[in-house]
Amino acid sequence: MLFGRRRVEEELERIRAANLPSEQEKEETEVKNESGSDETVESVDLGITGKDVLAMIIAAFSIVIPYALIFLGVAVLFIYLFFR
Repeated sequence: MLFGRRRVEEELERIRAANLPSEQEKEETEVKNESGSDETVESVDLGITGKDVLAMIIAAFSIVIPYALIFLGVAVLFIYLFFR
């Protein structure tokens, strides 16, 4: 049991060390913080392509269309039964 716990703690330390920023990244962050907030924020390229936009549109339609079809079906059924 003790050996397993030590191994888990070693792995957690390794994971923490891997997730920490490198010394170069720390220095860059410090330089940016020291320069002040007068600078404008640089835009970050997300790398969104046309296929990504198409996938987002299809995902939005897949959420909205079922509700719209149900609403239209109920409306048509109501009108049909009301004016029969």
